[in-house]
Amino acid sequence: MRRFARMTRHSQTKARFIVFAFVFQVLIGVLVGHYLMQQDVTVLSVTLMVLTAIFIGTRLRGINNIVHECSHSTFAEDRADNVFLGKFCVSLLLGCFRKYRDDHLSHHAHLGDYENDKELAAIEKLRLHDPLTAKTILRHFITPLTGRHLSMYTGINLSREDGLGFYLMKIGLIAGMFLFLLVEPATAFFFVFMPWFYVFPTINFWTDCIDHAGLVGEQDALAASRNVLASTPVQVLFFPRHDCYHLVHHLFPQVPAQHLKDAHEQLCEDPDYANQPLAVRPVRLTPTSLKPRATT
Repeated sequence: MRRFARMTRHSQTKARFIVFAFVFQVLIGVLVGHYLMQQDVTVLSVTLMVLTAIFIGTRLRGINNIVHECSHSTFAEDRADNVFLGKFCVSLLLGCFRKYRDDHLSHHAHLGDYENDKELAAIEKLRLHDPLTAKTILRHFITPLTGRHLSMYTGINLSREDGLGFYLMKIGLIAGMFLFLLVEPATAFFFVFMPWFYVFPTINFWTDCIDHAGLVGEQDALAASRNVLASTPVQVLFFPRHDCYHLVHHLFPQVPAQHLKDAHEQLCEDPDYANQPLAVRPVRLTPTSLKPRATT
């Protein structure tokens, strides 16, 4: 739709502030975790520690979402800012922006084609293409408990393809992590290594399941991805950059993330979209069903 072309991207100042805000939240999470580690071990303190580690993982997910937006040049107004911020954010996650962008754009160009969709090809062994039965959904739910997904979601890329500065940034971050591990081993393990290398990859896997499980290989663009019409608290925590509107994103990848909800509402005026259950019906975020359900 032509009206989507007028949707604005963030100014340089706002884009950098958003990145800073996510990094700040990660740091605050680590500090809160360190404080909790000093307290007596109780059911409450352990529960808060688990929730803090999960929170840090969701903020890393938000940083990853920014990398995604930058790969489409939809985060900041200036293309150069998208490249710089994309490289900066992906370096925080120990990845490579060029590889991420190439793989992700192949995902859009060849959605569900394991021969050419590099993103889904990398996780083909996790069988997101299987029809959604109770057994399949249970398998997707327990996969992170076995750690089977980790080798496919925790790749560290120390290439220099993003430039020497970002290579050194990644080396410095890894060195800092291990130094922190020596100084504060418990805090570092539970609130740095666990969020970076387990919680964040697990959120990414489950999000991929929600987005595409049971739909891989669909030829109809309206049936190859799904939206998640979750409550606002769920969206803020687990979809911090509005990526719950994944079907909208695949239909119109140039719509900036902050406008995806508005685009969804406008698309609901189209009968083909409005009658697509994957687009407009809420999804239960539980292991019992990832399928859309009818509203009453």
